[in-house]
Amino acid sequence: MLDKPQGVTFPAGSFGTIPGLGPFPTQPMTINQGSNHLTLANATLAQPLTQLFKVRQGDHVATSDHQVADAELKKTEATVAFGVRQLCYGILVASRQCEAGKAGVEASELALRDSEKAQQAGNVLSVVVTGAKAAWLQSRQSLLAAENQLADLQGDLVDLLGLPTGTPLELVDTETSSPEPERSALLQAAQARNPELLAARQTLAKAQAGHRAAQLDYIPNIGAFARYTQQSGVPFIADHGFTYGLQASWTLFDWGKRRGLVGQRSAQVLQAEENLRRLENKVALDVEKGLRKLGQAKLTEEMAQEALALRTESDRLAANQLKAGVIAPAKRAEAVAAARKAEADHLQARLGVRLALAELDRLSGKALP
Repeated sequence: MLDKPQGVTFPAGSFGTIPGLGPFPTQPMTINQGSNHLTLANATLAQPLTQLFKVRQGDHVATSDHQVADAELKKTEATVAFGVRQLCYGILVASRQCEAGKAGVEASELALRDSEKAQQAGNVLSVVVTGAKAAWLQSRQSLLAAENQLADLQGDLVDLLGLPTGTPLELVDTETSSPEPERSALLQAAQARNPELLAARQTLAKAQAGHRAAQLDYIPNIGAFARYTQQSGVPFIADHGFTYGLQASWTLFDWGKRRGLVGQRSAQVLQAEENLRRLENKVALDVEKGLRKLGQAKLTEEMAQEALALRTESDRLAANQLKAGVIAPAKRAEAVAAARKAEADHLQARLGVRLALAELDRLSGKALP
């Protein structure tokens, strides 16, 4: 450690003798070198080189995360849209069931009155009145259940839409049925656009990028640098300097950390591949189930259509018979109630077909209107 500046001493006459003056210098002379104050400043620009490979894998991971989030968003949107459609269809069916229930209550009331009059006249036993009253109570219970279901569905729809509680809703069925998709085209679309499969594929891509990044830990860290140096106080060294070159570092032993990380990332890749295969099989099975459900819904609609035609014709005949005085008003009311119930069943079957088509659209990743 130096506590004072160093110097160079020139003995007397070390430069020779000057005529007329004598030796030069005339006495020993010391020239100080350096300073008590040392100033050193470095400015370095560094650019990693091999680390860029890991940065690229990190970019792939971030991109995969973004696409997974986008697929999850699409899945949520499709789920919400499908839920809204289910509730709307349920409200339309429940409204029609309420109408049918009111017609049923009216018919059972007329039948109860007729049985009470017949009992008073001595034409029937009291057990007939008891049966008519039980039928009347059962029709009232069915109407109450339909009204409660309608209120519950309306409340759920208001909550799902984010509207204030108690907001009145008026739904109108203006939708037309979509054509039935082909099985091969539907399977192809589901494999290509299903949100769950898209998320699983991006999860696999993320795991593969992480595995490659773990393998890159075995590569030395090499980078280029450029450095500007400025100093004062050190003798025989330039005040300004510029250096550039490459620098490298590599860990010889990390006690199995890199090997363990690579093994972990390999297991994540295998897990993601297996999950993708599982979801591909699941989506294919769901499409097959959806197609079978659609076929069953169409058959149910055909049956409901035939039943509606039968009940409508029975209602027309009952109206004519009532005008002719052949049947009592209670029988006419029963025919009306049966026709209203057939209308509700037909609407439920028709909306069931649309719901089955909407489920297939959701599986295939098609945006629901």
